[in-house]
Amino acid sequence: MNENQKSLTPPPDSQAILSNEDGVEWIKSIHPDRTNGVALVIHGLNLQPDKMESIIALLTHSGIDVLNLSLRGHGKNYVQKAKVDSSRARMGTFKTVSYKLWIKETYRAYGLARNRSREKQVPLFLVGFSLGGLMGANLFASYPDVYFDRMVLLTPALYIHKIYYLAKILSPFPRLVIPSFFIKSYCSNRGTPVAGYNALFEAIEHFKKNIAAKLNVPTLIFIDTQDELVSYRRLKRIIKNGKLHQWRLHPVKKDTTGAKEKMHHLIIDESSIGKDAWNEMGGFIIHHLLP
Repeated sequence: MNENQKSLTPPPDSQAILSNEDGVEWIKSIHPDRTNGVALVIHGLNLQPDKMESIIALLTHSGIDVLNLSLRGHGKNYVQKAKVDSSRARMGTFKTVSYKLWIKETYRAYGLARNRSREKQVPLFLVGFSLGGLMGANLFASYPDVYFDRMVLLTPALYIHKIYYLAKILSPFPRLVIPSFFIKSYCSNRGTPVAGYNALFEAIEHFKKNIAAKLNVPTLIFIDTQDELVSYRRLKRIIKNGKLHQWRLHPVKKDTTGAKEKMHHLIIDESSIGKDAWNEMGGFIIHHLLP
């Protein structure tokens, strides 16, 4: 473990470092008499963390305790300022984010989830959407002391279509805001500052450099083959070249009549993919985590 990693190790009172207001929220299993697992859930770039609620409900109804992480600049994880409303304060914070900050937050949240899984003597899972899947998988790959028993990755941003790298041209202007391609009701902010994209690109590069055999745990990946952001073909290549034979790709096909949101990248609830597709997806998730 290098010096940078040592400095991130959560101390015994890490709950005090990352309280609910700072970016984490515990949602416990609805079954008080049993806990089947603990899941660290991480949202996507500029997605409202609360929009992971359908997945969280699926987990808690199956006896899994959930730690829902809000990365800085999302949800309630922002710096409040006097006489500045929450939306402006959140965006102001979002303009200052970095990969280093987000990976620290992810690592600290992992420490909390790991401690609970050890206390309950149950498996530890990662459930991440887009950026969240990338941050969790990158943490797993990069830090020797990080381990997930199983993972569910929803269209993880491990490799994005090349056209989005045009945003790198704007990297010297981290405070510049790019309009979000997400549906407004799902967005945490009115747009995504270049700082957010810079952190995303850096996370992708870290993941590429750190792909290792330890990542080869039972992993279920959901993706629409027409995804506008993440390359389905490249994900297949990552799995093949990384010899990740326990990773399985599960193509998702939106219900064109039932889905209210037509964006292919968004596959996190019934509204985004349709009732039948969501019910099928939920069944696969629980069967994968609790075989």
